[in-house]
Amino acid sequence: MGKSFDFLLTAAALIAGILLLTGHGDFLLKGGNAELRKAKYDEAKMTKGSGVALILIGILTGIDSYTEGIASEIIYVILLLLVMVGLGLYLKYKCKKK
Repeated sequence: MGKSFDFLLTAAALIAGILLLTGHGDFLLKGGNAELRKAKYDEAKMTKGSGVALILIGILTGIDSYTEGIASEIIYVILLLLVMVGLGLYLKYKCKKK
């Protein structure tokens, strides 16, 4: 894709991540069965974890826009997968209400 699209994704991820991290972007997590999610998960922890993940994705995308080569693309995809798996594990083990 083009660099301008990478910059757009970087900016969107960073803005959404900062909104979530500061507690002003909880509207970004709406959807699905909200009643079940509120009963099962701690919403404050979910927003902070999602915010950190989006900031990391934004940083990775920004760095990727300046790199070239297949090796850097493979590393980018692996790091994105690690961020997503890390977020999933965080949500599963740290955000569940007991």
